Amino acid sequence: MFNFRRKKKQNLIIRITDVIEIIRSDYENGLAFCLIDFQYHNEVHCMGSCVYPQNAEERKENIRFVFDSEMFETVEELIKTVRIEELPLSDLQEPIEVIRAGIINGEALLKSPWGETRLAAYALNER
Repeated sequence: MFNFRRKKKQNLIIRITDVIEIIRSDYENGLAFCLIDFQYHNEVHCMGSCVYPQNAEERKENIRFVFDSEMFETVEELIKTVRIEELPLSDLQEPIEVIRAGIINGEALLKSPWGETRLAAYALNER
């Protein structure tokens, strides 16, 4: 018989430092990265950058950096302030698992994190 079961989409495994560098690079180009949901040690977090206020023009002075429910003015403030398991983001040794990517207004624009090619370029696992 034929097997028509859908293959479960594998989440993307990446280092958080790579995500931070992508966010920083987008900001330097005047772009907001959007948001990702990721899992680290069975805890889900939301991180990225967005335009604030929501209807403002996308340019550097309107971009804010987000971690869970907190908003930061600079990526350096995000890196310095946010801690997971008492460690700053830049010191996390184990990779994170991206669950959703390209989140705007609570909805993921991409069916799979693999659709976000900038993240996929740094993936530690294969599709």
